[in-house]
Amino acid sequence: MYGVVRGENRGPISGAVVSALELNVYAKTDSLGRFEIKLPDTVNQLQIVAAGYYTVDLAIDSPLLVCEMRLDPDYAFKASQIASIEARMAQNAEKRIIQAEVERVKAEKRAKRLALDEQYNQKYKNIGFVHNLELAYGYQFGKDDVVYRNLGYREFGNLHPIELNYTLTYKFHYLVSVGMGTGVQYQCVNLCRYPDVFEPSYSDYESFTPINVPLFLNTKVYLTRGKCQPVISLSGGIYLPNCEGLFDVGIGANLRLSRLANMYFLLSCRTTSYCDFREYPANKDRPAFFAYYPIPAWTPTFKIGFTL
Repeated sequence: MYGVVRGENRGPISGAVVSALELNVYAKTDSLGRFEIKLPDTVNQLQIVAAGYYTVDLAIDSPLLVCEMRLDPDYAFKASQIASIEARMAQNAEKRIIQAEVERVKAEKRAKRLALDEQYNQKYKNIGFVHNLELAYGYQFGKDDVVYRNLGYREFGNLHPIELNYTLTYKFHYLVSVGMGTGVQYQCVNLCRYPDVFEPSYSDYESFTPINVPLFLNTKVYLTRGKCQPVISLSGGIYLPNCEGLFDVGIGANLRLSRLANMYFLLSCRTTSYCDFREYPANKDRPAFFAYYPIPAWTPTFKIGFTL
C-alpha cells in the first residue's frame, strides 16, 4: 500500500510516521512525503503523526492514500511542556536511582556493622549489667600559707583524697554504659603547727582525716571497639555528710582481660571537699572553739578500676 502525506499548502511532509497501531507496524515518509507500508486486508485504518501537525486517523479506502494534515498552532507550547515534564521525570528518575543506591549502600554498611557487633558481642560482653570496683587517688590543690593564728596551724597545699567506689552500670551498647554508685573517701589533710602560739586540744593535731561518702551517677563512653578502648567518663553527685557537690570528668583507656573482665585507667579532674576550719567566738555560755567545714576544690585524680 502506497500513499503521500501533504501539508496545508500541499507541500510534502517528510518524517511523518504512518502506523497501524493494532499490528505495531509503521513506516516513515521520505523527502517527497511518500510512504509504503504492507498491511493485511483486515486493517482498515492508519494513524499519521508529524511534528507540528494534528494527528490524523486515515481510513483505508483505496490502494493509494492521500493525507492532508493541518498545522497545530499550540504544538510548540505543548512540545515545550512535554519536554519540561519529560526532563523533570528524567531528573526524578535519576534522583530515585541515586537514592536507591544510597539506601543500598547504607543497608550494606548497617548489615556489616550489625554483623560486626554480633561478632564482637560473642567475643566480649557488651550488653547487660556490669559491676565496677574503682580505686582513686587525688592530689588536691589547697590554699597555701593560710594562717589560723588562734588555732596555731597553717595548711600545706598537699591534700590527698583516697577513694574506693562501687558502681553498678548497665551497658546497653558496646559504646555507652550508664550507672550509679557509692563508696568511701578518706581525705588526709596535712597541717603544720606554729611553735610560737598555743597548741589546741586536738587528739591528733598533725593531721585531720575527714571521711566522705560519695553518691553519684556515672556515664562512660567508649570510643572504639577492640581489646584496648579509649574511654571518656562523666560523673555527678554529692558527698555526704557535708552535702558538697561531686563533679568528675576523665579520659583514659579500658583494657579487655577476658570476655567478662576489664581493667581501666582514668586521669580525671573532680571536685571534692577542701578541709578548712571556722572559728566560733566565746560567749557567756561557752568558750571559743573551732569547727571543720568543707570548701569545694578541683582535684586531679588517677583512677584504676575493674569491671565484671
